[in-house]
Amino acid sequence: MMSFRPTRRDALKGFAATGGVAVMGTSGCSEEPEVIAEFHHGVASGDPEATAVIIWTRVTAPGEASVLWQVAKDEAFAEIVSKGEASAKASSDYTVKIDVRGLEPGQGYFYRFLSGRAVSPVGRTRTLAAKDATTLRLGVVSCSHYGFGFYNVYRELAKEQDLDAIVHLGDYIYEYGPDGYGGPEAKEIGREQEPPHEIVTLDDYRMRFSQYRRDADLQAAHAAAPFITIWDDHETANNSWSGGAQNHQPDTEGKWETRRDAALRAYFEWMPMRDPKPGEAFHRLHRTYEMGTLATLHLIETRLTARSGEVSYEDDMVYFETAYDVSDPQAPLVLNAEDAALLPAGRAERLKTPWRESDGAAITDYKQVREWADTGLPDGYVYKPDLARFREEVLGDPARELLGEAQLGWLAGELKASRANEVPWQILGNQVIMARMDAPDFTVAFPPEVIEPAIRDNPYTRQWVERTKLRLPINPGVWDGYPASRQRLYETVREAEASLVVLTGDSHQFWANDLRETPGGRRIGVEFGTSSVSSKGGYDYLAADPRAYDITEETLLRDVPEIVYCETRHRGFILLEITAEAVEADYRAVSTVRSRDYTSSSLKRLRVTREGPGELSDLVPV
Repeated sequence: MMSFRPTRRDALKGFAATGGVAVMGTSGCSEEPEVIAEFHHGVASGDPEATAVIIWTRVTAPGEASVLWQVAKDEAFAEIVSKGEASAKASSDYTVKIDVRGLEPGQGYFYRFLSGRAVSPVGRTRTLAAKDATTLRLGVVSCSHYGFGFYNVYRELAKEQDLDAIVHLGDYIYEYGPDGYGGPEAKEIGREQEPPHEIVTLDDYRMRFSQYRRDADLQAAHAAAPFITIWDDHETANNSWSGGAQNHQPDTEGKWETRRDAALRAYFEWMPMRDPKPGEAFHRLHRTYEMGTLATLHLIETRLTARSGEVSYEDDMVYFETAYDVSDPQAPLVLNAEDAALLPAGRAERLKTPWRESDGAAITDYKQVREWADTGLPDGYVYKPDLARFREEVLGDPARELLGEAQLGWLAGELKASRANEVPWQILGNQVIMARMDAPDFTVAFPPEVIEPAIRDNPYTRQWVERTKLRLPINPGVWDGYPASRQRLYETVREAEASLVVLTGDSHQFWANDLRETPGGRRIGVEFGTSSVSSKGGYDYLAADPRAYDITEETLLRDVPEIVYCETRHRGFILLEITAEAVEADYRAVSTVRSRDYTSSSLKRLRVTREGPGELSDLVPV
């Protein structure tokens, strides 16, 4: 008696013809044992083009597994437009990515995978808009720490119909262990991260991605629409830059480049996006998405390519100084700045000026100032920050970079090409806040009964609040910490006459900002900043008293000129609707991420219109 075992090709033909499950093995006299495979991580699509899209899955199996894939115009898979087979291999952590080409612009599709007797969930995807498209709809998200809360935001996003894409602006995973950021909160709700330590190696990053991608709500969002993604810092390590990261210690964790490359290898394996071309560095990632004739979306990389190290307000601060003529060491003379500049090298010495706290008097006696410079100040004396010099010489150093010359040159060309093609909107997918945000003095904004409980037991919060008296940028790790680089970007935007809309993540709060080329000067664009999917907001640390949120928002709107709207208490996403005439941002929030029992709402809708080449209207409520 003879038995027939279908080949993979036969199975694919049968699967395509029936829309059913192709059996890759048979009972009885099979020549090869059946591979038991499962799709624990769902499906995803992303990196769309007008005629192509990436589809993704991961196979859980004892070893290498064969995978069949289908793309169809209908959910029943009666009209299949593309199909093929691939292998899930250990070298890519058993992930499978297919670059499906030859599709139609602006068309919705369904896709699925099978391996052995297992069939994946069905995903929906979409190619980029056709030239006759009149509307685009984008979801905008960022910052999805697994331990801080449930993914209610992803669940809500998955319910949205007819999304062209979901733009994820970074911090898709977080690297911390159980003792790090979010550890206590994760334990409270039973969402401790895997592996149970800070992730450093390739296996670590793969395991962390695997845990995140087993979440049903994240799987639903991925299955609902294609993702367009860029990383921020936590995909590698906190406050990463081109030469390292705040949360990377070479003495115990090895070379930064080794960790960075391991993290990015896992990122490319687990995200539905095209891999770098041969010879391209993983970390040099910037791309343009042409969305019909309505918009171009330009994703920039502001972390790993060219970013200078972050300025520290403690370690890098400059202080008022007194200059001395030390030609006669026995009788040094105090000099004014002009005279000090005229002295030859070796004759002038500058020392930080001590100030007596009781009466504010400056101490200029050389012998005393010199002694205290070596031994430290006694009680009752302080050094005063020279904020003007700090802004000019440290923050304003022209060498400080976020984009780098090569990436800025690329962006300049992309913006000009978009304008030459008469595309109405140039949208920048960006990780960190771009608007100018000097801190209001929160030491006087809050009544004592509101602020004191928040700072009593938290040294970091207390230090942060105290530092706002200096009225320096709220966060030196964003564009405010790199003003010369921001100015170069603004000049590029102005020269291209771009209608600039900036999309921003990272901050864990909602923002709408009016971007000005100079303080109070010409508008260069608008910024829509999304809150987080789950990560805790910075102002939550001030909110032992719930009135802190209202006071914070009122103070920011009053004292920070470029802020048009801010909301500091909710997690959520932005739904962006784009037409040739206007861009509207709908700020969507969930009531909580600490429970699966929640409600959702729209907090605010804002609209901007095009007034002329490179000119935009005010942001106005809809």
